[in-house]
Amino acid sequence: MARTFFLTSFVGRADETRDLRALLGQHRLVTLVGPGGVGKTRLGYEVFDLVGAALDEAAWAVELADLTDPALIGHEVAAAVGAPVLTEEFDPSVLADRIGSHSALLYLDNCEHLIDECAELISVMLARCPGLRVLVSSRQTLGIVGEYVFAVPPLGQTDSVALFVARAREVVPNWEPSAREASTVASLCTRLDGIALGIELAASLTRSLPPEVIDAQLSGRLSSALPDSRSSAARHVSLDACFEWSYDLCTPEERLLWARASVFAGSFALSSAQDVCGVDGLTPESVTLAAGGLVQKSLLERDYTDPQGRYRMLEVVRQFGTAQLGDAEATRAWHVRHRDHYLGLAEEFDATWLGPGQLAWMDRFRADVANLRLAFEFSSASADEAVAALRMCAVLEHFFASTGGGSEALHWLRLSIKQGGGTERERAAALRVGCFIACLLQELGVAAEFHEELVPLVAATDDPYVHAHALYAEAVLRTWQNDAETGAQVAAKAITVFAELGDLNRGTNMHFLRGMMLGWADRPVEAAEAYQRCLDATQPLGERWLSSYSQWGLGVDRLLTGHLEEAIDLERRALATKVEFGDQLGTGLAIEALAWAAVEQDAVPLAALLSGAADAIWETLGVPVAGMPYLLRRRERAGQALVESDVPDLSELRALGATLPLAQVVEIACGRAPVPDARQTYDLTRREREVASLIAGGASNQAVADTLVISRRTAESHVERIMRKLGVRSRGEIRDLLR
Repeated sequence: MARTFFLTSFVGRADETRDLRALLGQHRLVTLVGPGGVGKTRLGYEVFDLVGAALDEAAWAVELADLTDPALIGHEVAAAVGAPVLTEEFDPSVLADRIGSHSALLYLDNCEHLIDECAELISVMLARCPGLRVLVSSRQTLGIVGEYVFAVPPLGQTDSVALFVARAREVVPNWEPSAREASTVASLCTRLDGIALGIELAASLTRSLPPEVIDAQLSGRLSSALPDSRSSAARHVSLDACFEWSYDLCTPEERLLWARASVFAGSFALSSAQDVCGVDGLTPESVTLAAGGLVQKSLLERDYTDPQGRYRMLEVVRQFGTAQLGDAEATRAWHVRHRDHYLGLAEEFDATWLGPGQLAWMDRFRADVANLRLAFEFSSASADEAVAALRMCAVLEHFFASTGGGSEALHWLRLSIKQGGGTERERAAALRVGCFIACLLQELGVAAEFHEELVPLVAATDDPYVHAHALYAEAVLRTWQNDAETGAQVAAKAITVFAELGDLNRGTNMHFLRGMMLGWADRPVEAAEAYQRCLDATQPLGERWLSSYSQWGLGVDRLLTGHLEEAIDLERRALATKVEFGDQLGTGLAIEALAWAAVEQDAVPLAALLSGAADAIWETLGVPVAGMPYLLRRRERAGQALVESDVPDLSELRALGATLPLAQVVEIACGRAPVPDARQTYDLTRREREVASLIAGGASNQAVADTLVISRRTAESHVERIMRKLGVRSRGEIRDLLR
């Protein structure tokens, strides 16, 4: 998962923060170690923000607590760094190529459950990237050469009391402890051994209990639990006792929810908690009330910036909750409920996909990637459950392919298919999806393997769905093998079978793909007819995702047949929809087509800038253009036209397109903004351009931080660097200069 942002202020640890900043200047690998709850993560992010602010885009933080499959560590880091992963099996060279010799900082949080794999990846990266520094938080050391181990100490007395007061004021605003209460708080913090999480849990109770009562109750519990020493073991017991005490203070409903919600990964929606946890002593209504109670007790965190109010549980809190679920069989039963919930969402997604709710579905699944991953991991781990993973493949084709998760999708597909099981229809659907995604990633050998596995399934059954899935896979594979004529013929057969089955979802998708195949075969008139059939089926339903792909394809064919203005209009409409959906694949295709149109208009600077922007998208997405002959041929023609032009600064314009914020590229591509002068770019990086664009629109530093999902301190550092580069002294001057 991407980095964590906190809703509360960072308190204390000035000495540790200063020392760690110095250590990162002296050592390339620094590992923060300490028991759970001591504050490793929070300290790590504070140092990361301070050091990373000077590195612009070359600072990345990766949260690993929710990742349990070691095979996906590289994929997760690559996603944060923006390095394309083109294969199912991770190759560290993609990270090394992306980072190169530049000064960079990588923070890996919560590595202890993947310690060997993290150590291996970090060793390779440090060896290949001489300017890279790595900060790690873990309960144990990595044990590799060059590692500097920093033991995170408990909070000192002053910082402990300051943390308690700060968190108490969040539930009792303007609380000022009396002299007696201050003495009690100091005693309470001492009992808790300066463990930050324990102090925060105790402080959250000041809404209903005075410090004297909190101290007395905690004292009684700790006196029977703690050993005599002040060792790390004693601090661990101290935190456990604090959890047990917090658990006892919870209502029965809150206890049940604490335990059951521990099966979620990352954040989760309230509706998901109601469905998974709202049985056997909990109703959907009581889940809502219990969630509010756990938030008040600092046992759940609510994301108030999310319109649905998603919740997250800290890893050490989750571990205690999991222990309350019971034995292995009981724990497994709750994971089955969790998996079944996301399987149900995937099947609802598939059943209602051709309708007006597509954007909401895409946003929902982006927020739930960690839970989808957990559901796939649980299901693909055993033959008994693998059939659920096969059924979940319905969500893969549209979601993972368009958001850059294709290599991970192949990972889950392979594991699930390898387990066996499932009906012929379920296996055929999964193999079809696998074949399509493998082709998209130019893994044609893998695609061929999936297709070969479909052959005996077809021979073993007369189920028309199995035959339709096999035809779909064959059409795609033939096309990517540069036999688009045969691909289009097979696609026509698949369309006929899907129509007979009443499967509008697969049928309309096949109409679009057949249009693309006919285009690859240089039959633009027939391609346009296929795209139009897709539009005729989807637009009356309020469908937009597939319709916009058909608009893109239709625009390309209009361009090839000389209908330039109509082509540009279609591509701009497709682009607007793809940007709204966050569909990187569709966005790249539309910008690419508009670059070709600019060549036809002899608008060479615009064509160069848009080509550079498209290149940046392909690199980020990890889709090799060489694997898309239709795209490659047009790119080569457009590129040759640019080379033959006599317009100066073409390379600078391409580089500018690759670094401009996407929002600005879209404004230029849609004709609402001019092409900037490549010589007047002031050497701003892509992130600095994003910040400058927001400032020019009147955004405050906090608004910039919220929009770009960065810390306020990082936003302020960007603004300072932009002012230096532009030679200005105020935000107003930035606006005047960039308008």
